[in-house]
Amino acid sequence: MKNWMKLFLVWAAAFGLYAFARIEGSIVASTLWWSFLVLTVYWTLFMIYPVTAANVWRRVTTKRLVSGQTMDVELQIERKYPFLVGIVTLEEQPPERLTDETEPIITSVDRFFRRKETVHYEIAHIKRGIHVFDRTKLHVRDVFGLFDRTRTLRLETVVEVSPAELPFDLPRDEHVGGRGEQYRRTRTYTEVANTTSGVREYAAGDRIGRIDWKASARRDNLMTKTFDQEQEKKLSLVFVPSASAGHEEAFERSLSLLVGAIRQLERKNLPFELYVIEEQVRLFHLPDQSADVGHYLLTATPEAEGRLVERVKRNLPQQSGNLILISPFETKWVRELMHETQGSYHLYTANEVTT
Repeated sequence: MKNWMKLFLVWAAAFGLYAFARIEGSIVASTLWWSFLVLTVYWTLFMIYPVTAANVWRRVTTKRLVSGQTMDVELQIERKYPFLVGIVTLEEQPPERLTDETEPIITSVDRFFRRKETVHYEIAHIKRGIHVFDRTKLHVRDVFGLFDRTRTLRLETVVEVSPAELPFDLPRDEHVGGRGEQYRRTRTYTEVANTTSGVREYAAGDRIGRIDWKASARRDNLMTKTFDQEQEKKLSLVFVPSASAGHEEAFERSLSLLVGAIRQLERKNLPFELYVIEEQVRLFHLPDQSADVGHYLLTATPEAEGRLVERVKRNLPQQSGNLILISPFETKWVRELMHETQGSYHLYTANEVTT
């Protein structure tokens, strides 16, 4: 029953009690009439008074949002006008893709709060993406629970949930050569011309294969060959976002592997470029395009599997370079890509790594 219909019945009951008190003329009937009149006035004021006039603020208190964790949300309500009310609740509907829960979240506010009140609620197992809270509902009920009023407040909050970072073990070269860990299979990151231009003193980190032993013997000091041209080749980090319907979990795990790979390469200060094999292959130069990569990680969606090899051939500048390839699954197109790759490759899927 609607509130105004309830109020009409309340006033009808009040007039009925008034008539009864006039006819009966007893103290009990008069007391009953005056008591109900007070309640009728309260309920009437509750219906016409701006009890839902309030300011509400929303704040996400979790500092860094990562998929799979619990998000803490803080709501602050400030009443504009004082009035005696009963139950006060704030209702929020989580964004559609933020969590598996579809039920609205209802948070109770202290009924006796005077001016301001702060409440918290949590959303568990949040999912990656850009999510928008766009409204909250304020419910106010009278002291006796007979009447309730609702107001929808437009309140927008944008929440960015990054993919989780999984541990990523970069592949190691078996021949370290005094340069520490080298992340490749059989080929080096540096491609050297055949013409030697001279020698220089050995420096820590130089490859043993470049030492000129004859010149070292003549000068009684280790000397390293220098060349006319040295061209450093960057490592190519290739992400294949292909996954069929029903395999969203594997896709999310491959994204987490990608985050782990990026973090590891950045910690090692290794130069690399990121290729995302979509319908149009996207190239990211890091660290200059870190913001673009971050936005892609937030909004990435699985792509339909296609002619992967042809896309890579058209867009990767070096077929004989060093590839770290990350994909949800090892599909036939991925295997064909590995067969076409002339340099070293390392394939990471949602379940295992292949070198």
